Amino acid sequence: MAISKIDPVTSIDLADKEYFHVDLTTSMTGLGDTTIHTVDFGGKGTVKYDSKSNFDSANDAYLLGSSDGVYLINFSMGIRSDTISTEAIIDAIAAVFVATDGSTFVAVNGAGFRIYDQQGDEAGSVMLSGSFIYKSTTATTKIILKSYANTNPGDYEISDDAQTNQGSAGTADPFATARCTFLSVVRIA
Repeated sequence: MAISKIDPVTSIDLADKEYFHVDLTTSMTGLGDTTIHTVDFGGKGTVKYDSKSNFDSANDAYLLGSSDGVYLINFSMGIRSDTISTEAIIDAIAAVFVATDGSTFVAVNGAGFRIYDQQGDEAGSVMLSGSFIYKSTTATTKIILKSYANTNPGDYEISDDAQTNQGSAGTADPFATARCTFLSVVRIA
């Protein structure tokens, strides 16, 4: 059996490839308890890659570039109480919502967390993430990332970096540049 050798430099053409990545670069604070919020990537984020220029910053949504493409979608979200010393997270959810018509969004995949029990043990922050394959069926399919948190009592925030999500007060913290809330899309077929 002969093994063929492929030259990786000449066989990969990224010009036709679709990939997108946006980071939340400023935390979203003062988010109402037990309320669903869309991550404000358009106003508080930075797009790192958008090979098809399909990011709708006004609606914080990404338009999938193919009506029949298969996509690998990744998300991560850091959620924490606004005031760690007086508030706590009972439960939290992060999910990717899809609108095949471009405007009516429904949750498709996400992650949830519940710490509260009869002992009253509660968390101050949580990381939620996920990865899944999605098959687009229309040319108008958009995706967004949403959150929900139940705090005891008070507001919550969506953190932009690992240091903020952990609650460290150190200004020289090496984790301050590690983005913890993001959305990535890669067309794989």
